[in-house]
Amino acid sequence: MAERPGGFQAPWWLRHSHLQTVVPHLDPRRYDVVTEAIRHELPDGDFADVHWLNREGTGPLFILLPGMQGTPGSTYIRCMLWELSRRGLRAAVLCHRGGAVPNRRAPFYHAGFTEHLAWLVTLLREREPHTPLYAVGFSLGGSMVIRYLAETGHASHLSAAAAVSLTFSLSSTARRACEGINRLYQLRVLRSYQRVARLKAHLPEYTSRLGALKGLRSIRDFDDVFTAPLHGFQDAEDYYRHCSSRQFLSRIEAPFLILNAEDDPLVARDTLPAPRELREHVRLELTPHGGHLGFVHRWSSGLCYYPPSRLISFFLQEQREAHESLSQDVVGHDLLALEAGDARGGAGEHARAARAAQ
Repeated sequence: MAERPGGFQAPWWLRHSHLQTVVPHLDPRRYDVVTEAIRHELPDGDFADVHWLNREGTGPLFILLPGMQGTPGSTYIRCMLWELSRRGLRAAVLCHRGGAVPNRRAPFYHAGFTEHLAWLVTLLREREPHTPLYAVGFSLGGSMVIRYLAETGHASHLSAAAAVSLTFSLSSTARRACEGINRLYQLRVLRSYQRVARLKAHLPEYTSRLGALKGLRSIRDFDDVFTAPLHGFQDAEDYYRHCSSRQFLSRIEAPFLILNAEDDPLVARDTLPAPRELREHVRLELTPHGGHLGFVHRWSSGLCYYPPSRLISFFLQEQREAHESLSQDVVGHDLLALEAGDARGGAGEHARAARAAQ
């Protein structure tokens, strides 16, 4: 179902979509959280970098997947880690293969790349067979989570999952990235892609394509020259057609929350799914404002970032419905307090928890 969350309120002076998108990156607060970075060797000779929060702890574990060229240092990831850390919870940030750090093999990652998420879920399930696992994907990371859920069905091993600022049509988003001020966002991502491609110039698959790097003017160009052919697609449109997330919504079996803004500059309104496309356990929450990965929220003593507290509340709700009672040893006193607040239906509880974290 699609609905508007009651807890999010953008300040009047931050209701422009581009301000919402940019302001979080200008936030001077550091949201420092101690994580443990571990490089895990994979059977195919490549590696996966995972940043662990409270790795040796107990209780539910949140798997976080950044957006396109996102890292554990991205503002939305740091804010999420801060909130989880404040509550004594655990997390694993799965860095995209060939994102900030070049990987060893020619293929890197894309919106339909689910192999690393499947690997991490399997690793965690083998180590901790009874630990509830939750996954949160941001932007392109959300597309990965959706496709993983569609591919695995009831065997996903995820108790619930969520996506923030999800792009439903990759082709539409690629077109919008070439319009107006969106070109500045595109340029930033494209330069990051180009930098990583140059660092992999020693690989034959890249050597033959380096001459085209300077001529690339859009993410679609990069997908045509690199992403599509290196991952078995005919061209960018073929890649977009096979990996856009909207087509996978009907195959999701786990409880799923999608948090998007109606004014997202990269998501056209006509790409949003119709209510009939959403199963009863798939919840689409649309805020009037929020931009792309923005959601800067007004609170009495300042500004805060809305998604972390909303996401945690959603997962608590799912856990409460799955079990008649929750143990403090599993989720902690703070989480039980938040759950009780949600049960009372207080519209401001999400904002209050987020502000307390900052």
